[in-house]
Amino acid sequence: MNEMNTENAQRRTGDTIAIDGAYQYKALTEGNPVQRFWHEAKQLVIDRFLPPAPGDFVMDVGCGSGVIANHLAEGGAEVIAVDGNPGAIAFARTQFPSEKIRFVNGLVDELFDAGRPVDKIYCLEVIEHVYYEQVVNMLKAFHALLRPGGRAFLTTPNYASLWPVIEFACDKLQKTATMRGEQHVCHFTPKRLRNVSREAGFEVERLASFCLAAPWAAPLGHGLARRIHNIEVALPVPAGSILLAVIRKS
Repeated sequence: MNEMNTENAQRRTGDTIAIDGAYQYKALTEGNPVQRFWHEAKQLVIDRFLPPAPGDFVMDVGCGSGVIANHLAEGGAEVIAVDGNPGAIAFARTQFPSEKIRFVNGLVDELFDAGRPVDKIYCLEVIEHVYYEQVVNMLKAFHALLRPGGRAFLTTPNYASLWPVIEFACDKLQKTATMRGEQHVCHFTPKRLRNVSREAGFEVERLASFCLAAPWAAPLGHGLARRIHNIEVALPVPAGSILLAVIRKS
């Protein structure tokens, strides 16, 4: 059975290995310089490519420990943050108590009743954790939730870059929870990310990448890493380890 048929035949309903509910928060605040910048870069690309406007009604799908939801709320948005890990939701509610954020335990590929049309949806490094057909269903659910002209912001590892080498090394050295096969079951290239977005009815406004060399420069200085990051996200070819896409509901 080929990869696509395998993906279409299965459905993931949660992590197959235990993930600390505080993982993303600890990585951003307590990790080594490379890890901290890797997670900071997610906020940098949001601020560059799809920042929330004051008063926006947004969703953070696959919110983990709530770092991105809190960043969006600090930008003035009202946020619904959804994750399938009860431990992550419990941590986020404690760490980021805010009238602007509602943390909800739920599965990412199920249609969610937001109560009113959503302006923007952020889904960072989630789609690789579920099978292809679930990704399609999830993006179609996003399409239904968004107002006309609303946008979604996606990030995912870039399997047309050096990412497979990084993933293999991290798994072998046990520097992170096992990724390939355990967490990451759907692998995206720029072409595949564009195709799945279009299959769900979206127009792809921007496709870029980040985390090529910038995180590895972080031990030499945060300012240097930021300067390299700014160059990387402007490259015409998405060579970075993480893909990003801004997709629009026509």
